[in-house]
Amino acid sequence: MIKNYLKITFRNIMRNKLFAAINILGLSVSLACCLLLFLYISEQLSYDEHHGERLVRIISHLTQKDGQKLTLGSSSIPIAPVIEAEIPEITNSVRIMMPSLFGSRDLISYKDDAFYLKDGVVVDPSFFQLLKFKFIKGDTENPLPHTNAIVLEAKLAAKIFGDGKVIGQMIKLNSTTGPQDYEVTAVFDAEAYPTHLKPTYVVSMENAGWKPLIQRFESNWVGNNLITTYLQLNQQADIATVENKIHEIFLKNGGKEMKELGVTKEMKLQPIEMIHTSTDLDMDVFEGKSLVFIQVLMTIGVLILILACVNYINLATAQAGNRAMEVGIRKVMGVTSKGLITQFLGESFVIVLISLLFSILFAEMALPVFNQLVNDPVALSSANLWTTGKYLLMFLMVTGLLAGLYPAFYLSSFKPVQVLKGKNKDKGVASFLRKALVVFQFVISIVLISSIIIISKQVNFIKDKDLGFNKEAKLVIPLSTDEAASSYGVLKQKFIANAPVQGVTGVQAVPGSSVITDLFAYKQGQTMDDGIRMYNNRVEHDFFEFFDIPLLSGKYFEEPEKDTVISKVILNKTAADRLGYTPEEAVGEMLYFDFRDMKFQFRIVGVVHDIHQFSLHDEIDPMMFQLAEGNYEENLILNVNTNNYQELLATLESDWKQVLPDTPFEYFTLEDHLGKQYASDRNTFDLIKYFAVISVIISCLGLYALSMFFAERRFKEIGVRKAMGAEVKDILIMVSGDLSKLIIIAFVLSIPISIYGMNIWLETFAYRITPGVGTYLLAGLVTIVIGWVTISYQSIRAARTNPVNVLKDE
Repeated sequence: MIKNYLKITFRNIMRNKLFAAINILGLSVSLACCLLLFLYISEQLSYDEHHGERLVRIISHLTQKDGQKLTLGSSSIPIAPVIEAEIPEITNSVRIMMPSLFGSRDLISYKDDAFYLKDGVVVDPSFFQLLKFKFIKGDTENPLPHTNAIVLEAKLAAKIFGDGKVIGQMIKLNSTTGPQDYEVTAVFDAEAYPTHLKPTYVVSMENAGWKPLIQRFESNWVGNNLITTYLQLNQQADIATVENKIHEIFLKNGGKEMKELGVTKEMKLQPIEMIHTSTDLDMDVFEGKSLVFIQVLMTIGVLILILACVNYINLATAQAGNRAMEVGIRKVMGVTSKGLITQFLGESFVIVLISLLFSILFAEMALPVFNQLVNDPVALSSANLWTTGKYLLMFLMVTGLLAGLYPAFYLSSFKPVQVLKGKNKDKGVASFLRKALVVFQFVISIVLISSIIIISKQVNFIKDKDLGFNKEAKLVIPLSTDEAASSYGVLKQKFIANAPVQGVTGVQAVPGSSVITDLFAYKQGQTMDDGIRMYNNRVEHDFFEFFDIPLLSGKYFEEPEKDTVISKVILNKTAADRLGYTPEEAVGEMLYFDFRDMKFQFRIVGVVHDIHQFSLHDEIDPMMFQLAEGNYEENLILNVNTNNYQELLATLESDWKQVLPDTPFEYFTLEDHLGKQYASDRNTFDLIKYFAVISVIISCLGLYALSMFFAERRFKEIGVRKAMGAEVKDILIMVSGDLSKLIIIAFVLSIPISIYGMNIWLETFAYRITPGVGTYLLAGLVTIVIGWVTISYQSIRAARTNPVNVLKDE
């Protein structure tokens, strides 16, 4: 029986080669897209599973005086040891601090080599008990046996030592607390498992350099959320109950501090496997993948697969008339409806199986391009063979049923008597379904095309928007060590002597970077209860002239003046507005900030135009710029004008080495730095662009096949009309009319869907475009033109048919 069904299936494929090829091509491309997307999604959602169950992170919800809400992936230093001791459900805890939080970069030295590091961590000794890593060398039971031990990531160890001895070697690490010597005690592979935490090195908080810094903040329960805290819960622990207990302990120890600062703080527990997809937290040190982005990819994959299934259903039901006689004869010969359903479902499974084999080839071919788009490579290899096989089996079952179920029931429902008398007609339900599915296909295509247009406009808007400062030709040289920062003045003088360097300034936080210092400033006659939250960025006196930031009132900073009591500040306009001042009124006024029985005083000397210090996803915040001392900065910024960029860089590096011979020279352009803020948005744009094109191609494949089928069914009608005097244009309108109406209906239906979906995405930007009607009209017009081009060949072919050739057998 099965052999007979297979014979019939392959004979049918050979009899209708073009339709079969269209089905197989559409399904193959769709399945290849789905395979790549689902493998990528599967990997993203599997992060941190290897660490084990019941491991959670503390996240902090802060509500500021002005009502602003912040959700931090970090917490304060003293919390973990106290709650572990007082809450029995917590069996273990570990705190992790990132030195990069303090604005410095780690410099590692071994013999004559020195280079910068990133993503190093300072941890409690219990770190490797809670978080699991694959060790390659060293003591796996106790990787941090003493306070001067350092555990290295495998790639870093290979970079430092090559193939030589690693364990027991001494290296120098210059970090936030200054240079220290460490003994390498173990090496681990950070890439062995998918995890949100991939440190380049691990050292202990008990280290003599780090311990005093930790102790400095051990009484701060509310502010200084500098660490990431992980808790191991026992199997009986209820997360909500543990959260309540943590809050009670926090109120007992930090309630007074919370009242002094005028903020409220509440801590929640987040399962570790959710960290990688939690990209909506403020000042989170870990870079993950947005859950919305993953959901968008999953939706795109499913929609593309549905489009291919729609093609199969449309073509199968459209060809029903050609197979009606086969169904009638088989029923007369005793084949039941159940047997016919089995046969037609089997045909769909065979076609899907053939498509699956091609899809693997297409996926392998598309893999390099796909990996560039997602910036997180996936592979078709033995390592994920089980996952790949699981998805292929799922695609076979789901697609086979989805594509084949309705055609199987539809074809098996034909009445033998009507079929054998030639009275079987295209049923109204099937005809309506075909039209509805064509509309559905083009609704998806138009929505995706409109998304391309809108995202492209928003990306260009971001690229071209005036940020309030001149970003052109700016070269940033980080001063990542204390020695480099203290050499700011000397380096500035050396660099400014170069002809192509037209200006040099210094700043704590480069535009486009986070400002880690904030405070609550209040006016004369007010208290901290009236304070507004401001970011505080320390800048050189010539910072504003350097960046062409317009002055609204007052004056720019002059040369640094020694004043240890009152600090001079310049406000942005938003800060002046929030304080209730006009720019002119703010000049000369005093601001105050109280903390731990100390009063900090600031005198406003000027107000400048707002600049976008942060991403355009965020609104402009109140900001003060504090005059720096002029001899210690964290970043040097050069205004350069040269056609020979490499020659200038070589000269700058030479000057750098004269001052800092043992410190590597590094740089980046400000434009590149600002552009990195929108990398995920560009990735989203590129992905939707590629998959929109694929969806349109799949839709057009089905539309082409349907137009060919409909034209062939109406050839005799066309012959009669032409014999009666109909012109080519009349025939053309008749043949393409029905399908054109469906495309227009799809266009009308797609507009509200596009508006809704794009508004959700655009709302993630504080500064965004407002798409006009023209955007959606353009998307619809593009799709209509593509649709008409697709059906035009068959329409013209039908219109030019010689009526003699069609009617001569009548």
